[in-house]
Amino acid sequence: MFRNYLKIAFRNLWRSPLYTLLNMGGLALGIACCLLIALYVYDERSYDRYHANAGQIYRVTQKQHQPEGIFEVAVTPGPLAQSLRKDFPEVIETARMGKWSGQLQVGRQRYEEKQLFFADNGLFRLFDFPLVLGDYRTVLTDPGDVVLTETTAAKYFGANWRTRPNLLGTRLRLNNQTDLRLAGIAKDVPGNSHLQFNVLMSFKGLESFDEWSRKWSGSSFHTYLQLRPGTNVDAFGEKIEKQCIRYNPNTANTLLLQSLTAIHLYSDFAFESDWGVRGNAFYVNLFTVAGLLVLLIACINFINLATARSARRAREVGVRKTIGARRQHLIFQFLGESFLLTSMAVLVALLLAAMLLPLFNQVAGKILTLNFGAAPLWLILGTLTVGVSLLAGLYPAVLLSGFQPASVLTGTGFSSPTGRGFRQWLVVGQFTFSLVLIICTSLVYSQLRFMQTKNLGFDKAQLMYVQMGGGLRQKALQLKQELLQQPAIERVSATTSRLIDVDNGGNINWQGQQPKDEFSITNMNVDPDFLPTVGMKLASGQNFRPKTLTDTSATYLINETAAKRMGYTPQTALGKRVEFWNKKGLIQGVVRDFHYRPLNVPISPMILRHAPDNPYFNLLIKTRPGQAQAAIDQVAKLYKQYERETPLQYGFVDQELDQQYRREQRTGQVMAYFAALAILISCLGLFGLAAFMAEQRAKEIGVRKVLGASVTSIVALLSKDFLKLVVIAFFMAAPIAWYAMNRWLQDFAYKIDIEWWVFALAGTLAVGIALLTVSFQSIRAALMNPVKSLRSE
Repeated sequence: MFRNYLKIAFRNLWRSPLYTLLNMGGLALGIACCLLIALYVYDERSYDRYHANAGQIYRVTQKQHQPEGIFEVAVTPGPLAQSLRKDFPEVIETARMGKWSGQLQVGRQRYEEKQLFFADNGLFRLFDFPLVLGDYRTVLTDPGDVVLTETTAAKYFGANWRTRPNLLGTRLRLNNQTDLRLAGIAKDVPGNSHLQFNVLMSFKGLESFDEWSRKWSGSSFHTYLQLRPGTNVDAFGEKIEKQCIRYNPNTANTLLLQSLTAIHLYSDFAFESDWGVRGNAFYVNLFTVAGLLVLLIACINFINLATARSARRAREVGVRKTIGARRQHLIFQFLGESFLLTSMAVLVALLLAAMLLPLFNQVAGKILTLNFGAAPLWLILGTLTVGVSLLAGLYPAVLLSGFQPASVLTGTGFSSPTGRGFRQWLVVGQFTFSLVLIICTSLVYSQLRFMQTKNLGFDKAQLMYVQMGGGLRQKALQLKQELLQQPAIERVSATTSRLIDVDNGGNINWQGQQPKDEFSITNMNVDPDFLPTVGMKLASGQNFRPKTLTDTSATYLINETAAKRMGYTPQTALGKRVEFWNKKGLIQGVVRDFHYRPLNVPISPMILRHAPDNPYFNLLIKTRPGQAQAAIDQVAKLYKQYERETPLQYGFVDQELDQQYRREQRTGQVMAYFAALAILISCLGLFGLAAFMAEQRAKEIGVRKVLGASVTSIVALLSKDFLKLVVIAFFMAAPIAWYAMNRWLQDFAYKIDIEWWVFALAGTLAVGIALLTVSFQSIRAALMNPVKSLRSE
């Protein structure tokens, strides 16, 4: 019997190649899309779950109570970890991490390390970061200990570092100031870890020279802890809530617990306080819904075409029932056809997914692979095959198997409009989903364009940065004078920052400060040429005056937000006394607010200082129009004269700023592909329905042409019903898309307004695409010779 069902299924699919191709193509596209999304979602949700004790590990975060509001940050005071382990028996282990930057040197090899951290030995007890060399029980216990990853070790010691004897104990030097000892080499950190590091140094070494790491009044470190099994997490969270207040009565800051497995997707802290690899649960859920919608649209195609062709299968059902077939046998047969078609679509989808995976990885910024030997992949494919077969085939199977043989064999009780209303609502559903994706994609791109073109308060065009390597940090002003003589360079400024997500800060005291009124302010050390180089404007006061290295007087510039936070206006702030980093001085000017962090966070207080005796980490260079490459060549030549051992590292501020929005850019691109797929699949179904309707109404069209109907009137007759459905879909999609995008835009401090024309444009586009799809079949039917369709009458 099974063989007979299989043979009949193949015959029915082969008998209607167009519908088979449309069904299989739509399903294959939908399943391929769903498969790629499944890989993406699985990767995003796998972060940090490979640690053996992931379920008991938490990060301690902080709720800072400040006069202007309450802010949640991922950083905590340095002494917190030890106090938690000492005061609470529920805590098994703790670890601290502090982000650092600098140049690491081994022999003559020097590199600027960006993924460099201070950490406790507890890091290797909490997390599964296996050591290739060294003892996890003792590394980072000595102040001079340093641990490198395998890739970093190969960079310093060569690809054959594993064969080198007595590698442990090798001397390294940090920033040409601090001697370190190689205590271990760790395996490279997995890509699905929110913690990414290349170099780890002992936290005890940081405590030896950084007083803020020992104080409760500073918050610059991540604190992790492991709880004993069976601990009531909510109750423990309440117990530690006021731990900071207990040791520092002058603060009102409280503590929170964040599960390790929630850090990647559910962290919404300011970037300067959270340096982990961050995802976004909203985007993951959005992609999941979009992938399922595309698959659902493909299933709707199947249902639509199957029910539309029900008239052709009605007599077959009547004959089978007359000779004894039961309804469950017919349901089994039609579900079998659905399963066969879906299985073929899955095979095609696998091929499509393999072909599209490199493009998807490029767009999504991932390194995903299709491992055909992995059991989870085949489990997903099996689930998809069965699920799609039932979803797409159950309704047509029940509908077709329910025909009464007497009615369908005599031609009474059955007519082609059967299921027409249901099919129309399915078309409405298809285009509703497609329009939601189109509108959302348009608004995502509008927000991206807004962020990339918004006035940031400075001129980012032709603004180049050069990182000072080695001893150049103390000689930056000398290099600056040389660069100013180059014809391709207009201006140069020495700074500690590149104006890209500035996050270096500290507490400030000011004249008129109220008791317990404290806040952290971001700072930059700049020279007097900073403002004219970057094109910033003063709201009041004057710019820095040039200083000599022996000039110890301090003056400061603050931004408008800082002045407001201190209770000043730009005018009244001038001449007020402030103390920053234990250095007292006067406010000399107020700079108009400028964006030095991404636009999804508001502008916060900023202080600019001029301390030429301090090292400068960067030069900002304004190149002349059209001479960027010449400027790069001139910088490279002079850089080598001052620093031969570290490579030149440079970039352009506008390009780096655009990279801040990679996540949003990737979201927009992925959404655009989803929207295109959804429209394509919807149009495949619409094309099939239009072809079927034209075939069903062939004789009607013939009669109308004989009676004098024009081609235009016939095309309008066949097209208007479908266009009505698209218009209805638009009015259903608009509020859904508005709600979704309004929620998404809440994540941005500076955002676009949702304009009506975006919806109008999306609706016009959908109507135009639908009209083109339907018109092809309508024109073809209208041009057919009426003699062919009427000769059987």
